[in-house]
Amino acid sequence: MKLVFWEAIAATVGTMVGAGVLGLPYVVSKVGLTIGLAMLLLLGAAALILNLMFTEVVLRTTASHQIAGYSKKYLGLIPYRFETLAVIIGTYGGLTTYLIGEGKVLATLLGGNELMYSLLFFVVISFLLLFGIKMIKFFSLVIVGCFLIVIAAIVLLGGSSLDLANLTYSDTSNLFTPYGVILFAYGGAAAVVTVRQILRRNEKKILPAILIGTLVPIVIYVIFTLVVVGVTGKATTEIATLGLGQALGPWMLLFGNLFAFFAMGSVFLNGGLILREFYQYDFKLHRVWAWLLVVSVPLVLFLFVAHDFVKTMSIAGSFAVGITGITIVSLFWKAKKKGDRQPEFSLPRFRIVGSVIILTFLLGMIYTLVALIR
Repeated sequence: MKLVFWEAIAATVGTMVGAGVLGLPYVVSKVGLTIGLAMLLLLGAAALILNLMFTEVVLRTTASHQIAGYSKKYLGLIPYRFETLAVIIGTYGGLTTYLIGEGKVLATLLGGNELMYSLLFFVVISFLLLFGIKMIKFFSLVIVGCFLIVIAAIVLLGGSSLDLANLTYSDTSNLFTPYGVILFAYGGAAAVVTVRQILRRNEKKILPAILIGTLVPIVIYVIFTLVVVGVTGKATTEIATLGLGQALGPWMLLFGNLFAFFAMGSVFLNGGLILREFYQYDFKLHRVWAWLLVVSVPLVLFLFVAHDFVKTMSIAGSFAVGITGITIVSLFWKAKKKGDRQPEFSLPRFRIVGSVIILTFLLGMIYTLVALIR
């Protein structure tokens, strides 16, 4: 296979795997591995179906959009506005969380001031984001390769320290705690548009690229969560690699936080690209103005608004990813009837599966809203 195919896979993996993976062990530790891994796999299956649904929507449409643009074309103005709000809240919430997380990780690795490291990361990543898809897709491939090596190191170093007691306990009183963070971790459907750009005039490879690019994060999440919770159990920290390093010593502290650095850097880059293209394609902004809008908002939020690392991810996952999931199912059903291009593949209509996904996301948003009000 050509390098471009692996660049497409890297774009998908890099968009999905980010700060969410660092919060997964913490929320899973609240319910136990049996329940937590079951939720990881079920929501992972839902994410895979949604990514494939959106891939068909993209391939049934001649013009290029982001998810909100497809919503306007197929569903109308009100769904478009809801999806626009979901994209903005979800992406900016994620980008701000990555700024917070990178400062903590770099300060742990190198010592010094978290704020200084967050700002340094912001400057470098913003510079990379300015130069467009060619640099980003190459950088994403390098980053994904690096953190796959790091996750292998974590498994090798931590696998022998698993505690059976940490693998078998469960707590149903916190049953819904992992939901929002898991959903946040799987929020990468918008990468389909980037994949189509990378594989333009080679659309037959889009399906396997999205399939592999979605399955890889599921495997990473399961293995990473299993190792971290298996080692640290109920003492798992919100940023999982910090507690893992404390439990297993300096080498794990190094490898774990390198993984965190690469993961958050990759998803910031890909998420920033998706939002920049959203402003370009759907709001018709010039590339430089779109870039400024992307990088300035998370910087302001980071400097002037306090954030809870896990709570922010949970809220963003429940609402932003939930709304987007409902939108994708609706788009999929509508595009099968009104698409203006013959797609390279066609899924079943998935009426029952799609309805279950919509119901799950609606209930998840209601639960999160009730929890916030309390």
